[in-house]
Amino acid sequence: MIKLSRGEKPEELTNDVCEELKKLYAEDKDRDVWNSSKIKEPLKKAMLEMSHGKCSYCECKLGIESKDVTIDHFLPKSENPDEVVEWENLFPACLRCNRKKNKREERIVNPCVEEPKEYLGVTSVNRYRLKGIDTQGIGKNTIEVIGLNDIERVMVPRMTEWEALKVHLEEIEEDLKEEGYKNKYRNRLQKIMENCLFDKSYAAVKATNLLNDRSYLQIKDYFIKENQWSDNMKNIEAKIKEIALKLV
Repeated sequence: MIKLSRGEKPEELTNDVCEELKKLYAEDKDRDVWNSSKIKEPLKKAMLEMSHGKCSYCECKLGIESKDVTIDHFLPKSENPDEVVEWENLFPACLRCNRKKNKREERIVNPCVEEPKEYLGVTSVNRYRLKGIDTQGIGKNTIEVIGLNDIERVMVPRMTEWEALKVHLEEIEEDLKEEGYKNKYRNRLQKIMENCLFDKSYAAVKATNLLNDRSYLQIKDYFIKENQWSDNMKNIEAKIKEIALKLV
């Protein structure tokens, strides 16, 4: 999970439309008013822009394989009917996370309001597993309620994506030892770094692993000594640090 910035609500989601849809929902709680033709497409577009095309919670890319885009109500709509189409209460989520969260009322991290890295860390023993780090237990609740350590659906995809990047890092490290600096190695490293940015799937875990990876640190030191650690790479790393979690 990474910090999200909520943009302006879609212009189609006017106060009048919201009131109309709230009334319809009050009359029939089984009615998916958030999927009304009046707001469905612009709402979906705005939410995906906010979440960089990912689930707001587990960070899987939406719209591929079985990961359809669903609308999650951060405050459960059953208990908060007035929030059923309120822009600030709506998040794009994969079906798995939406179902896991469902009507649960435990206090969890709101990625648009709070900074996830103040509540979540990555365990040093298993670097694909999250751990709550705040004293209030909000991070722990978030992991348990949404199932952010689901082995098959979340941890394995995190591992698969990071391990693929790690193989490339080790290849660059070996190539530098054998051939010395070449521009193509810097370009390859930059692509790996870009794969850990906020718009990529499982970015928080990949960013954390990258910044703590031995091969990455060795390559970075080599480039610095060769005066090849460019301003662009510095900027990319700075962005990676913004979303990386603590290793605990």
